[in-house]
Amino acid sequence: MNRQIRRNIDIMLTGLGIALIFTAVLLGSTLTITVQMPMALFGVLLMEAGVWGLSNKFFPSDRRFSRLRVEGNRMLDMVRELNSAAISKDIGQEDAKRFQATLEEMHNSVVKMAELAGIEDGAKIPIKDNRVESDSDDSQES
Repeated sequence: MNRQIRRNIDIMLTGLGIALIFTAVLLGSTLTITVQMPMALFGVLLMEAGVWGLSNKFFPSDRRFSRLRVEGNRMLDMVRELNSAAISKDIGQEDAKRFQATLEEMHNSVVKMAELAGIEDGAKIPIKDNRVESDSDDSQES
């Protein structure tokens, strides 16, 4: 399922929950409290399920290149680290070693992203010397 469908499901859950709560309140004079309270509680639960985006838990993502995604997220973390190291270097708190180490790590990450590009989940990752790396080998590196 794509994101738009999951987003629509979340919006519908929220709307349905709100409608159920309003129904329990508006029909309060005709319903007994033993019917009204569970009805309102169920409405709140539906509303919260929509607000929290729980449809993402029940309808999984259709991503096919999650290893590349993980490496991209790691690169974003390194960008933050690089900025922190540059600021520390500029104000004289430390030398350029951390900056250079982070920069080198970023270069290695770009090379790894190039290797992971186009490789779907479950596929084996080719290694430079004609060997093939399995998923279990890949998870041990992280």
